[in-house]
Amino acid sequence: MRNALVGLAAFLSIAGASTAASAAPDLVPIASRLTHGVVSVRNVGDAASTPSVVTLNCSKPPATGGCAEIPAMYMPAYTNPAFPDRVSINVPALTPGRVFNHRLRFWDALAWSSGTYHLTVTADAGAAVAEGNEANNAGTHVKVVP
Repeated sequence: MRNALVGLAAFLSIAGASTAASAAPDLVPIASRLTHGVVSVRNVGDAASTPSVVTLNCSKPPATGGCAEIPAMYMPAYTNPAFPDRVSINVPALTPGRVFNHRLRFWDALAWSSGTYHLTVTADAGAAVAEGNEANNAGTHVKVVP
Protein backbone atom coordinates (compact mmCIF):
# COMPACT_ATOMS: atom_id res chain seq x y z
CA MET A 1 0.00 0.00 0.00
CA ARG A 2 2.83 2.41 0.86
CA ASN A 3 4.44 1.84 -2.56
CA ALA A 4 1.11 2.55 -4.25
CA LEU A 5 0.81 5.86 -2.39
CA VAL A 6 4.39 6.81 -3.26
CA GLY A 7 3.68 5.95 -6.90
CA LEU A 8 0.46 8.01 -6.84
CA ALA A 9 2.27 10.95 -5.26
CA ALA A 10 4.97 10.76 -7.95
CA PHE A 11 2.31 10.61 -10.68
CA LEU A 12 0.44 13.62 -9.27
CA SER A 13 3.69 15.54 -8.97
CA ILE A 14 4.56 14.82 -12.61
CA ALA A 15 1.00 15.61 -13.77
CA GLY A 16 1.03 18.88 -11.84
CA ALA A 17 4.39 19.82 -13.32
CA SER A 18 3.19 19.19 -16.86
CA THR A 19 0.06 21.28 -16.26
CA ALA A 20 2.11 24.18 -14.92
CA ALA A 21 4.52 23.88 -17.84
CA SER A 22 1.66 24.02 -20.33
CA ALA A 23 0.17 27.22 -18.90
CA ALA A 24 -0.06 29.75 -21.70
CA PRO A 25 -1.86 32.97 -22.58
CA ASP A 26 -4.61 32.91 -25.20
CA LEU A 27 -5.57 36.24 -26.75
CA VAL A 28 -8.95 36.48 -28.47
CA PRO A 29 -10.69 39.50 -30.00
CA ILE A 30 -14.17 40.59 -28.96
CA ALA A 31 -15.31 41.74 -32.41
CA SER A 32 -18.89 42.60 -31.38
CA ARG A 33 -17.64 45.64 -29.43
CA LEU A 34 -16.88 47.34 -32.75
CA THR A 35 -20.57 48.22 -32.79
CA HIS A 36 -19.56 50.96 -30.36
CA GLY A 37 -16.17 51.74 -31.91
CA VAL A 38 -14.23 49.74 -29.33
CA VAL A 39 -11.46 47.25 -30.13
CA SER A 40 -11.20 44.62 -27.37
CA VAL A 41 -8.88 41.71 -26.66
CA ARG A 42 -9.32 39.20 -23.82
CA ASN A 43 -6.71 36.83 -22.40
CA VAL A 44 -8.70 33.59 -21.97
CA GLY A 45 -5.53 31.62 -21.22
CA ASP A 46 -4.14 30.61 -17.87
CA ALA A 47 -0.92 32.66 -17.99
CA ALA A 48 -0.08 36.32 -18.51
CA SER A 49 0.69 37.48 -22.03
CA THR A 50 3.48 39.75 -23.14
CA PRO A 51 2.64 42.98 -25.01
CA SER A 52 1.21 42.51 -28.48
CA VAL A 53 -0.54 44.29 -31.35
CA VAL A 54 -4.18 44.06 -32.38
CA THR A 55 -5.16 45.07 -35.91
CA LEU A 56 -8.40 46.07 -37.54
CA ASN A 57 -9.10 45.55 -41.22
CA CYS A 58 -12.18 46.65 -43.13
CA SER A 59 -13.49 45.13 -46.36
CA LYS A 60 -16.67 45.64 -48.34
CA PRO A 61 -17.40 42.46 -50.30
CA PRO A 62 -17.88 42.05 -53.11
CA ALA A 63 -15.46 44.74 -54.23
CA THR A 64 -18.19 47.39 -54.49
CA GLY A 65 -16.25 50.24 -53.01
CA GLY A 66 -14.05 50.92 -50.10
CA CYS A 67 -14.49 51.38 -46.43
CA ALA A 68 -14.98 54.66 -44.67
CA GLU A 69 -11.87 56.84 -44.80
CA ILE A 70 -10.17 57.57 -41.49
CA PRO A 71 -9.50 61.31 -41.20
CA ALA A 72 -5.78 61.98 -41.71
CA MET A 73 -5.38 63.64 -38.32
CA TYR A 74 -5.98 60.25 -36.62
CA MET A 75 -3.77 58.09 -38.83
CA PRO A 76 -0.38 58.59 -37.11
CA ALA A 77 -1.69 57.06 -33.89
CA TYR A 78 -2.94 53.95 -35.72
CA THR A 79 -0.24 53.34 -38.33
CA ASN A 80 2.38 50.61 -38.05
CA PRO A 81 4.61 49.74 -41.06
CA ALA A 82 4.55 46.08 -40.01
CA PHE A 83 0.78 46.04 -40.71
CA PRO A 84 0.13 48.12 -43.84
CA ASP A 85 -3.49 48.98 -44.66
CA ARG A 86 -4.60 48.02 -41.15
CA VAL A 87 -5.44 50.00 -38.05
CA SER A 88 -2.84 48.97 -35.48
CA ILE A 89 -3.13 49.26 -31.69
CA ASN A 90 -0.54 48.30 -29.08
CA VAL A 91 -1.88 45.99 -26.38
CA PRO A 92 -0.14 45.82 -22.99
CA ALA A 93 0.63 42.56 -21.23
CA LEU A 94 -2.63 40.95 -20.04
CA THR A 95 -3.08 38.74 -17.01
CA PRO A 96 -5.49 35.78 -17.33
CA GLY A 97 -9.09 36.95 -17.65
CA ARG A 98 -8.16 40.59 -18.27
CA VAL A 99 -9.70 42.55 -21.17
CA PHE A 100 -7.99 45.39 -23.00
CA ASN A 101 -10.40 47.95 -24.47
CA HIS A 102 -9.45 50.75 -26.84
CA ARG A 103 -11.98 53.32 -28.00
CA LEU A 104 -11.22 54.26 -31.62
CA ARG A 105 -10.90 58.05 -31.52
CA PHE A 106 -11.89 58.35 -35.17
CA TRP A 107 -15.00 56.10 -35.04
CA ASP A 108 -17.57 58.89 -34.74
CA ALA A 109 -15.90 60.86 -37.57
CA LEU A 110 -16.32 58.06 -40.14
CA ALA A 111 -18.74 58.57 -43.02
CA TRP A 112 -20.08 55.13 -44.01
CA SER A 113 -21.73 54.79 -47.41
CA SER A 114 -24.55 52.33 -47.87
CA GLY A 115 -23.45 48.68 -47.85
CA THR A 116 -22.19 45.77 -45.80
CA TYR A 117 -18.76 45.98 -44.19
CA HIS A 118 -16.67 43.20 -42.69
CA LEU A 119 -14.49 44.47 -39.86
CA THR A 120 -11.86 41.88 -38.89
CA VAL A 121 -10.05 42.21 -35.57
CA THR A 122 -6.84 40.18 -35.20
CA ALA A 123 -5.38 39.75 -31.73
CA ASP A 124 -1.62 39.19 -31.51
CA ALA A 125 -1.34 40.13 -35.18
CA GLY A 126 2.45 39.84 -35.16
CA ALA A 127 2.43 36.43 -33.42
CA ALA A 128 4.61 37.89 -30.66
CA VAL A 129 2.86 35.91 -27.90
CA ALA A 130 3.38 32.15 -27.53
CA GLU A 131 -0.29 31.25 -27.08
CA GLY A 132 -1.98 28.03 -26.11
CA ASN A 133 -4.32 28.44 -29.10
CA GLU A 134 -3.18 30.42 -32.15
CA ALA A 135 -6.30 29.50 -34.17
CA ASN A 136 -8.73 31.86 -32.39
CA ASN A 137 -6.97 35.19 -32.94
CA ALA A 138 -9.35 36.65 -35.55
CA GLY A 139 -12.95 37.73 -35.24
CA THR A 140 -15.24 39.55 -37.67
CA HIS A 141 -18.01 42.03 -37.02
CA VAL A 142 -20.45 42.77 -39.84
CA LYS A 143 -21.66 46.36 -40.09
CA VAL A 144 -24.67 47.02 -42.33
CA VAL A 145 -25.37 50.59 -43.40
CA PRO A 146 -28.77 51.07 -45.10
